[in-house]
Amino acid sequence: MARQAARWFLRWREQALDADARAELARWRARAPEHERAWQRALRLAETFQSIPAELGMRTLDRRRRLDRRAALKHLALLIGTAPAAYLAGRALPLARSGASYRTAVGERRTLMLEDGTRVDLNTDSALDVSFDGGQRLLNLHGGEILVTSGGPDPADRPLRVRTGEGLMQALGTRFLVRRTRPGQSELAVFEGAVAVRPGAGGAPSPGRVLRAGQATRFDRLGLEPDRPAAESRAAWTRGRLVADDLPLDHFLAELGRYRAGFVQCDDRAARLRITGTFQLDHGDRILAALPDTLPVEVSFLTPYWVRVRGR
Repeated sequence: MARQAARWFLRWREQALDADARAELARWRARAPEHERAWQRALRLAETFQSIPAELGMRTLDRRRRLDRRAALKHLALLIGTAPAAYLAGRALPLARSGASYRTAVGERRTLMLEDGTRVDLNTDSALDVSFDGGQRLLNLHGGEILVTSGGPDPADRPLRVRTGEGLMQALGTRFLVRRTRPGQSELAVFEGAVAVRPGAGGAPSPGRVLRAGQATRFDRLGLEPDRPAAESRAAWTRGRLVADDLPLDHFLAELGRYRAGFVQCDDRAARLRITGTFQLDHGDRILAALPDTLPVEVSFLTPYWVRVRGR
């Protein structure tokens, strides 16, 4: 699986994939959970290299023209196979985020008031740079999640933009949420006004579109997913809450895990259970400990940083 993911990764890095190739990649990823996990490891690997200084980072991977392709595939597959350990290390010391102007720790949330009156709420484990000049007001989101509430028209008529590794968004007088959902993917949800989004990072951008209030989408460098509804509950974290509406338990635990240090493991039987409710984000361990009161699960705190949830 790692070798197959490596082949796709090199093809993705070396050339723009046409519609047929993107569909083929999507089918390969959907064919088995192991395929998707291997692909996500490849993307995490790419993000790790991008976060290292340029002379040591992606240029190392981009020296394929001077390497035998078979050897490159072999080494890349090995790296993909060991990516989980590198990913866990990256959470402890996120290189891409260490130099950001504004950062939040795991479980921390904060609010910024920018000079133009724009309000930016930073969610847990987020990193943001703010750059205002004569041509634009730019928010560069390195990781995590932000809720942006624009402060109205800018006296200098500068556009308000948010950039992630997957593309560029421009506010059209609005309130909207941007999240790096996983390496290689961003998410946009618009609650008021409208936002123009254009995927792509470096080179020619992919075609974009305008999302209006009540719409959301995910995107990567290659393109945008179809629109879907944007639930206001997505922004409940700004009030210290996590809202679950008939959510699969493994998805709920993944969201809750963003706000606490460590790892929450969920077995397949428990993963299929559904959960509904509003939960206080500052009480993650209490939420986990109370799960057996409402669901047929066992919760074991193996260490303060390793919790296992199993179905009964």
